[in-house]
Amino acid sequence: MPTFHRVIHVGLTVRDMDFSAMWYQRVLGFKLVRRFDVQPGSPGITRTLLLHPDSGFLIGLYRHEHRSGDEFSPLRTGLDHLALEVSGDAALAAWVDHLDLVGVAHSPIRELGHSRFVSLEDPDGIQLELWRTITPHRPAEHPS
Repeated sequence: MPTFHRVIHVGLTVRDMDFSAMWYQRVLGFKLVRRFDVQPGSPGITRTLLLHPDSGFLIGLYRHEHRSGDEFSPLRTGLDHLALEVSGDAALAAWVDHLDLVGVAHSPIRELGHSRFVSLEDPDGIQLELWRTITPHRPAEHPS
């Protein structure tokens, strides 16, 4: 079976692209790569591309011309949440301190046995998790 190496980017439709871009930069440390402006009625989608410098992960924030404008809900078919892995317990605790410092509401550190995480929401209500894997998940082996 063919495979892939890693997740490279996610595209999120947002209500206020500029506000969301500032939030991702201020709260999660993303950097602006490029903004793509498209005139109404022209082909393409106005979007901003952000890069997380340490992980190489990209987020595209999309302003579709005919977007609904409602807040995100994980109850609709599609994205439920996005998890971003941190390096350890100290890093997770540092994120909690940082979120408190910048005034972003978040859950307490939650324990799942194989992992620990903190949940927060972006300006559109998209749930993000800062995730600490304790025991790496290994896929079950299938008989040949």
